Amino acid sequence: MIPRLALRGKLVLVTALLFLVVGAVNATPPIVGMAGMTLSILLALYLAFYPTAILLRRKKIELSWWVPPGDQPGGALAADRPFNLHLAFRNHGSRKLRILSTQILAASNLAIDEKPQATVKRGQQVEIVTSVKPLSAGYQVLHGAALRFGDVLALFEIEAYFPNPIAVKVFPRTIPLRGQPVKAIGGALHEQVGLHHVRRRGLSGELRELREHSHGDPFKFIAWKATARRGQLMVRDLENEVVTTHVALFDIGSGMRQGTPGKTPLDWACDGVAALGKAAIANGDRIGLVGYDTRPVIELKPDTGHHHYLQLVDRLLDARSIVDEDLTDVTAGELVALVARYLAHQEAIDVRVKVAPPLDDPRWQAIQAGPDGQLYDTAAAGRICKRLVDQMLGRDEKRAKAPVIESDPQLAPLRLLCRLRGIELPYRTAWEHGRRAAGLAKAVERVVAGGRPDVVVLFTDLAGLTEDEPRTVKALARLRKAAGSVVAIVPNPQAFMPVATTQHGIRVRELVVRDQRAVFEPGRRLLARHGIRVVEGSALDSLDRLIGGGRLRRAG
Repeated sequence: MIPRLALRGKLVLVTALLFLVVGAVNATPPIVGMAGMTLSILLALYLAFYPTAILLRRKKIELSWWVPPGDQPGGALAADRPFNLHLAFRNHGSRKLRILSTQILAASNLAIDEKPQATVKRGQQVEIVTSVKPLSAGYQVLHGAALRFGDVLALFEIEAYFPNPIAVKVFPRTIPLRGQPVKAIGGALHEQVGLHHVRRRGLSGELRELREHSHGDPFKFIAWKATARRGQLMVRDLENEVVTTHVALFDIGSGMRQGTPGKTPLDWACDGVAALGKAAIANGDRIGLVGYDTRPVIELKPDTGHHHYLQLVDRLLDARSIVDEDLTDVTAGELVALVARYLAHQEAIDVRVKVAPPLDDPRWQAIQAGPDGQLYDTAAAGRICKRLVDQMLGRDEKRAKAPVIESDPQLAPLRLLCRLRGIELPYRTAWEHGRRAAGLAKAVERVVAGGRPDVVVLFTDLAGLTEDEPRTVKALARLRKAAGSVVAIVPNPQAFMPVATTQHGIRVRELVVRDQRAVFEPGRRLLARHGIRVVEGSALDSLDRLIGGGRLRRAG
């Protein structure tokens, strides 16, 4: 940490050097003397500012921050709703510090436009508040802050990075639903009675209404006393209070992740599933969850209650922090290099190999080469990551114990650290032929394994389902046989495309939308042939209308 010239200081230095050159060329001693005096003053001010670097090296400056409860019920933080971040600067040194800017390093889904400034006198503490806007739901991490200090004349500056990771849990957006979006056509009699009524065939239940007999009504439902009073056949309609089992089956593949951060089809699907879960639990029903790509990735068995809703949200947020080997597009060398850079900045630990060992040295088994050819000690990085993970077990035990799929045991702790510390890994954009259909088939097995769900809502972009059509057909037939009602909601390609402002942009946008429709059209026809209603939707559409009775908008 060595002070350097700021923009104003550079201008002063360049001006002094120009005066010096002009004075020397024209043999004008006053100009030369003025240049020399300016350089001397600049040097004196540099020496006066240099003790700030000493204070930083001696850790006389401290930074702490915290996030107060949000404005949602229970103090939760929600997507698209800014929250306050409180920063506290403590000056244990003997000099006044001027913080010119504070650049907060955070996850890509946290928008931080402000760079707070502060002046901290010696021996004092200053607290400031800045606003952070989460673009999407998930486990977001604030890694640290880069502070830029300057002198009173803004001639010099020095930067220092303060690592202080803090994780925040951002809930999905709140989507209002009117009543029960899916009307149950059946239901399971359960020890817990639901809050909605369902008309059921049978002789038990509460009387709903007396109506005139119509063709097809069984004679055992005839109300003989009412028939005698009115002189015409009257029929009893009975109803029961039942518990309906909902299952949300949603796609977390690469196609659902494309788009503007916070406005991708996956964000929309997570918001929709959270809204369905909240509405179902409010009605006393049960809801389950299965998320899939080339295999089932997240799963939650159907249940009810507020605690179950929180578990549902946790599973939805896990879909945003995928680090498994088969679902991420990162090589072993790229993974080690990424984690090594993180350890160097956050923990001041260097796992680089300075001198390469001989070719026949067994240490090569624990050494990995990065994309730029730099060698890293994988074994040392794994031990450090395991120690850091163990330190976080008390704060986030459930997520830390979640298994990580990695064929190399040395890299498993690195992937687990990426999940806990919010180190983002690129999601895989390509898959082997037929793997998507296999993932859907296995997800359907998970859906029907716990019983016969009454309602299944499928959020998917339909990509890859026709690559192994026999397997997909078999899975759809099993789903239709087990579930009482199945509806598939497909993201509208036009709604998730960026807005075009030029004629060429509009034309390109139209072509891209047409290509995306051509990709999911075979899958739509396949689902329609097997009796599954397919509707298109976006964040602008009402979820009640989409699930309750929306129609597919065809490309025209």
